[in-house]
Amino acid sequence: MTGSRMTVLMLIAAAMFVTNAGATAVAEDVTFIGSYDTGIASYVAVSGNYAYVIDDVNGLVVLDVSDKEAPVVAGSYDAVEDACSVAISGNYAYVTDKYDGLVIVDVSDKEKPVRTGNYDVRGYAYAVVVSGDYAYVADRSNGLVIVDVSDKEEPVCVGRYRVERDAHGVAVSEDYVYVVDYNNGLVIVNVSNKEQPVFAGSYNLEGWSVGVAVSGDYAYVASGYDGLAIVDVSDAGVPELAGTYDTTPHVETVIVSGDYAYVTDTDDGLSIVDVSDAEAPELAGSYDTEGDAHAVAVSGDYAYVADGGKGLVILHVGATATPTRVAATVSPETTPTPETTTAPVKSPESEGPGFGGVFAVAGLLAIAYLMRRQG
Repeated sequence: MTGSRMTVLMLIAAAMFVTNAGATAVAEDVTFIGSYDTGIASYVAVSGNYAYVIDDVNGLVVLDVSDKEAPVVAGSYDAVEDACSVAISGNYAYVTDKYDGLVIVDVSDKEKPVRTGNYDVRGYAYAVVVSGDYAYVADRSNGLVIVDVSDKEEPVCVGRYRVERDAHGVAVSEDYVYVVDYNNGLVIVNVSNKEQPVFAGSYNLEGWSVGVAVSGDYAYVASGYDGLAIVDVSDAGVPELAGTYDTTPHVETVIVSGDYAYVTDTDDGLSIVDVSDAEAPELAGSYDTEGDAHAVAVSGDYAYVADGGKGLVILHVGATATPTRVAATVSPETTPTPETTTAPVKSPESEGPGFGGVFAVAGLLAIAYLMRRQG
């Protein structure tokens, strides 16, 4: 083999190596930063410098996470003994409680959260997402409950939609609410008329479905059979399966931020799945936490994991994406946050060719040079 041909092959190999290294950068970036032992953490939502943790022992715990390595308690509200999830909107925390239904807590004073009102949904309030003046509650056997929360002291039910069995998760995007029915997959409900929500479409996934997040034209379902199922909902009346990523059968929650889906699993911790190609999602990174990872929230470069008996665990996940609003999600023993729309943060690769681009260009130039000499 001539020296010139060897040079070409080396340059091409270098270009391929650098390109692949860039694709796995997120996996290398998942690192432990800090933690706080809240008791038994089962759900988490993040807003600004505060993490709102649902704890089986201490109710709603507000943590100041401005110092990621050393989070501290700012305040708590323990009069929600059977809380499942929390969503944050403005100065209010919306907590689902097994017996009290939807509980609204004023968290404007983080040191002294105060209950303002509640609405007894009549069933088992499991998950909640908030958009505007409305809270959408997954009420297990009672399906979807729509609560007008414009009056925080006197929230009222304005509409209901009964699913076939058990509503475990809920997400909202514009005029549609996405509910996961434990045994019947994804159900899409048109809520343009809050008082009369109507069926729009559905996709029946195999196995059980426990959580859902929505971003753009896709719904991301935490499924006990498929792990992560990605459903194209661009046509709400005829949703179609786009792709799946097989995690493990103990998946609990999913949220989406930018091109990544963050999936929690009680056995394997946090998995980060690159969903930029919805038809071929692939693992970008993971972190096996010491406890039981029930739920996750993402803000900036950090993931906040409700890790059961290990409390809140904070991980650095690299510059993947920054939500413009909170990702909507839900799952058993955990639940969501407000409506989701996410905006990807530009990675170094998207800003310019970088080293990968330099090597690729060099390789092309070398090939052209060799061809010219042989011609």
